[in-house]
Amino acid sequence: MIANARLLLDFYRDMGYTALCVGKRDLAGSTMFLLEETKKRGLRPLSSNLRYKGKAVFEPYGIFDVNGTKVGVLAVTSPELNQRIKTDGIEVLDPSARLKSLVPELKNRVDVIILLSNLSELEDRNLSSTVDGLDIIIESGPGKQRYQPLKVENTYLLRGNIKGKSVGKVWVKLNSEGGIQELDNELHQLKSSLPVDEAATKKIKKLKQKYSSHKAVTTSTSSAKNPFLEAIERAKKRKGQAVQTNATATNPFIELLKKRSKTLGGPSQSSNSTKKSVSEVREPESSPEN
Repeated sequence: MIANARLLLDFYRDMGYTALCVGKRDLAGSTMFLLEETKKRGLRPLSSNLRYKGKAVFEPYGIFDVNGTKVGVLAVTSPELNQRIKTDGIEVLDPSARLKSLVPELKNRVDVIILLSNLSELEDRNLSSTVDGLDIIIESGPGKQRYQPLKVENTYLLRGNIKGKSVGKVWVKLNSEGGIQELDNELHQLKSSLPVDEAATKKIKKLKQKYSSHKAVTTSTSSAKNPFLEAIERAKKRKGQAVQTNATATNPFIELLKKRSKTLGGPSQSSNSTKKSVSEVREPESSPEN
């Protein structure tokens, strides 16, 4: 899993990713691992509502210059973490409350505000209606891909396919007041019908070769004797011996029936009864205890 995570982060770096939203699945390893590995690659993981052991370890937002336009990028992490991640010291604050605090601060410093959201589509729609100042929300939480932008209030919602199966491109035209006058986007599906990019293929091959040597860590049984395991083996042997002894031992009840049958001279030959004679009674098969 660690090798796969590093491979993916290398891919993000080589693709020229500027900012990353910390999603709930990105925390499956550990928070410190994610911080260290992204820092090595010059990546900027963002989360405005994530806390690790009571501290904000990720930047809440970043400010980027895009062709002379100041773009503010915020990110929110879904609170729906599994219990194992929560016990690692992770706390996720209410996304709406955090954005209502940060957006006014950011609005005075940038021309456009983009939110990278790990929330569901319903939650993103609610944010569009309740948080003033969000120009674009790029969604990565649960929901289907969207070829055309969805506008809720003054916010455009964009969504690609899961697991990097599509690449989106957006054109934004600003008005004189700094707001979005026009927005258009394209969503390109990454299918086998697309022409092969030789440069990208070489990069992927190099990354696979780099991490193919990272073997999964396996725990081997120690050569030293384990007294607990030895005790279990001895108990199994004793139980097996006891079962074998019980299987061959004489059953006194059956012997008594046989003697009584001989004393009485056996069952009557003229009887038409369908009952079995005592000599036909089989000894019950002995089975080991569960």
